[in-house]
Amino acid sequence: MQQDNEFSKQKLLAKLDEIVGVWHSGTREGNDGNAGHTFEDLMGITENNLSIPDFGIFEIKTRRVEAGSLITLFHKEPKPAATIPKLIVAMGWPHKNPNNKYPAGEMSFRSTTASDRYSVRGFRVVLSEGRISLEFNKNKVASDTIDQTGQYKTYGDWLSDIEQRNPHYQSLFPIFWDESNFIAKCVEKLDNTLFVQCKSKNVGGRMMYMYTEAVLLKGFKPKRLIELFTSGGLFIDFDARTGHNHGTKLRVKLSKVAELFETHEIVG
Repeated sequence: MQQDNEFSKQKLLAKLDEIVGVWHSGTREGNDGNAGHTFEDLMGITENNLSIPDFGIFEIKTRRVEAGSLITLFHKEPKPAATIPKLIVAMGWPHKNPNNKYPAGEMSFRSTTASDRYSVRGFRVVLSEGRISLEFNKNKVASDTIDQTGQYKTYGDWLSDIEQRNPHYQSLFPIFWDESNFIAKCVEKLDNTLFVQCKSKNVGGRMMYMYTEAVLLKGFKPKRLIELFTSGGLFIDFDARTGHNHGTKLRVKLSKVAELFETHEIVG
């Protein structure tokens, strides 16, 4: 297949018309990014971006409908460096370990963290003095609530446990991102985006994908980033265990994506 990352607007619309609404076999079986790579192969492009004359270079972001209501925009680890492994030790909880898949003592730290409210474990995102920070308030832990991981009876029991650990969690804070660097990352990764949604199904052990909608998003609005944080539309998502950090992510509600951009155009 000839691969060319440059598309006229007319060519893009025609190509998407061929792809959208039809089931396609995955082209990169066993790859976590199979849905995205399959779309790239169907488009005939070499990387996850395409060039549209008079519009610019667009990065392609593919999202499976089954993934839920939050979209990952990009990954960015907090400061100080190597904070996540320390966070797992000081504030994590035993990782679920069916069939002894992981080493004994494997710990987990996962938190989808908002700015407009505290999580059940007492975490919140705070924007202040040029920083986007992770805050922990032990008085905001839902101490009487049943621990949904099943590793403790209640979140209060988890709090009692971490109070006894060494190093103590207080030594880890502040944990933060520089707001200016964070916004620069947003502009770099999101300013021009082709956002593609798809459905997936497994047929005889092979993944199939139907791409249902493609939207051109152009002109990232930095001010809306802060506004969506404070209104509960954006989240910092931690997803790590002792043996692997899946990456700290900026995630947005699907219904709020268009609000981050000047231009929102459905093209497929």
